[in-house]
Amino acid sequence: MTESLLIELFLFYARFPDREGISPLFNRGKSDFPGYSALWEKIAAMEEHSLLPEISQYVFGPNFDAVSTRVNNIPYGKYYLFVDYGEIDCETDRSSRMRDYAHLAITVSCRLKDFSGDLIEQLVISDRCLALLTAIRADMIRRQREVYWLKDISGNHTLTPFLARELSSTGWTMLFNREGYDTFQVKGKP
Repeated sequence: MTESLLIELFLFYARFPDREGISPLFNRGKSDFPGYSALWEKIAAMEEHSLLPEISQYVFGPNFDAVSTRVNNIPYGKYYLFVDYGEIDCETDRSSRMRDYAHLAITVSCRLKDFSGDLIEQLVISDRCLALLTAIRADMIRRQREVYWLKDISGNHTLTPFLARELSSTGWTMLFNREGYDTFQVKGKP
């Protein structure tokens, strides 16, 4: 299986939550689509996993309906890691150099039983989510020399509160960009 940017993102962040919290993403169990089984095998064979086991669940993808269904199946009081990728801007300059900009968001959140509940409870949860998110950020910065797509992440990261009533969740999100040259190897394709 060729490693694309999206597969690399999925695998990189899959290292943090408890490995048991990844398997619900493979809710079909098997698929005829190439790469599905290989990706499951990579998750099962990962030597580096459950780095932040307090994060019990993993959510990945931009499809709000699928994300909502997944998050609503997470038990209350459990922390989860949500990786969302947005637009990828592609540009070519006058010298035919291709630059790609991927907009990414990483969220650590917790499901609340009563979203409008106690503000101090939300403070304590928010504080813990922020600590977990900054641990992930520290790992990203530390590994920039080793992981190809991390070499090109923006130096600026925005940390913002995550409050999602429709997901009964509160936490923190880190927004950042990944900038690279010809990420999709367009120049090498016929």
